[in-house]
Amino acid sequence: MMTITDAKRGLIKQFRDAGLVAPDLDARAILVAATGFTPTEIITRGGEDLSGDTICLLEDYTARRLTGEPVDHIQGFREFYGRRFKVNNDVLSPRPETEMLVDKALEILKFKDAAHILDLGTGSGAIILSILAETNAITGEAVDLSAAALKIAKENADAHDISGRVTFHQGSWFTPVSGCFDIILSNPPYITATAMENLEKEVKGFDPDLALRGGTDGLDAYRAIISKAANYLVPHGTLLFEIGYDQGETVSHLLEEAGFSDIFVHQDLSAHDRMIKAVFNL
Repeated sequence: MMTITDAKRGLIKQFRDAGLVAPDLDARAILVAATGFTPTEIITRGGEDLSGDTICLLEDYTARRLTGEPVDHIQGFREFYGRRFKVNNDVLSPRPETEMLVDKALEILKFKDAAHILDLGTGSGAIILSILAETNAITGEAVDLSAAALKIAKENADAHDISGRVTFHQGSWFTPVSGCFDIILSNPPYITATAMENLEKEVKGFDPDLALRGGTDGLDAYRAIISKAANYLVPHGTLLFEIGYDQGETVSHLLEEAGFSDIFVHQDLSAHDRMIKAVFNL
């Protein structure tokens, strides 16, 4: 027999020996996924024995983690902006720093009684669905090239009871949409061709290539969106991007060339460029 505490200690050792960055956190997450207990119950019920079925499940999850599969893929969800979003290999798991886009959008929207927003390359839908969940009168549309990703986004919309306020479209950037929006936001693929070759195994091997690869210089998606964004923004509408840590200057230049103003680059908690805001005033 094996207790929960014994299992946790064994997992931490395996993950530490394998060189995983956060063995303690990974061990807890794997135990939560296998047992169905909360993180608190993992502690308070630590002396309980695991069932044979749970041990088998734990062994399977452990093996998957040791091959590099991300914890959130094993769990089947990712926490983002205080909510749980379904994820799998068809979508990019939302990162904590992407919450900056939600924060900035909500800051802009708090001055509006109603607004319509657009999320390009929505993936799991975490960004736009978080914004809608935090508001009452906002509606939105979301676009993704991947039908599989849109399936996940729709499931997340249903799970958070937001389906009635968001419309999903399959296609490339602006192609499937019409009309104008108060905010257009995107976390587009921005990894350069060279950097793609050096990505960590658990990113390159499990996140969809479509959501990562940004072309030779990582700017293909920004060029495509910026070149047409003004046609889909209301007067003084806002464009919000997540960007790579070294892309603030280059994306700002692209925006300036396209006639955008009030351009501001925001840094994340690590003091890296992470988000850019721009307004089209013409």
